[in-house]
Amino acid sequence: MYKITTAERMLTNLAVEYERLTDPRLPACSRKAGQLLETCCTIMDLKGVGITRVPSVYSYVRQASAISQNYYPERLGRLYLINAPWGFSSVWSVVKGWLDPVTVNKIHILGSGYQSELLSQVPAENLPVQFGGKCACEGSCELSDAGPWREKEWAKPAWWEAEKGAKSDAIVNEGGASGEGAPVKPEGTTAAPADDKDAAAAPAPAAA
Repeated sequence: MYKITTAERMLTNLAVEYERLTDPRLPACSRKAGQLLETCCTIMDLKGVGITRVPSVYSYVRQASAISQNYYPERLGRLYLINAPWGFSSVWSVVKGWLDPVTVNKIHILGSGYQSELLSQVPAENLPVQFGGKCACEGSCELSDAGPWREKEWAKPAWWEAEKGAKSDAIVNEGGASGEGAPVKPEGTTAAPADDKDAAAAPAPAAA
């Protein structure tokens, strides 16, 4: 990963994904499940990471864990580091000393025999085939964004989508009206629901 991007960009992407998890993903999952879902299960595959690469891995894990505990403390349900190389547990014993004990308890270091542990947490139909599950998304599960938030029955515009739409409408209104005095609405703009009461009782992480 460090050959094609930077740690800073990966951490920024992590924060963006947490925001998307908060809304619209978790609310949509909650609606479909019929109960409030607030946390996610994250899997980080360390296959192929040699002991010489461990310092860069634990540096990222330490920073990612800090973001999780400081800014999204209620979103991380569990984090599994699978296929951990020999010696990683020793490195982790140092890293976890910098983290909150509550966050540490959510992080699990597993070797190659991780399937039973993952399946005890993640339904087989939601776990990728390569990890011992039955899910095989088109184009790979890692790149897929399939979930209730993509299904019309459960999806609703996220607050940030609504805010973007409101700003677009404001810009058009400032620019004047067309036709019989009606403002022109930008194509693709969606109006936000005034009050998403479902979200209070209702979304879950794709893999949780």
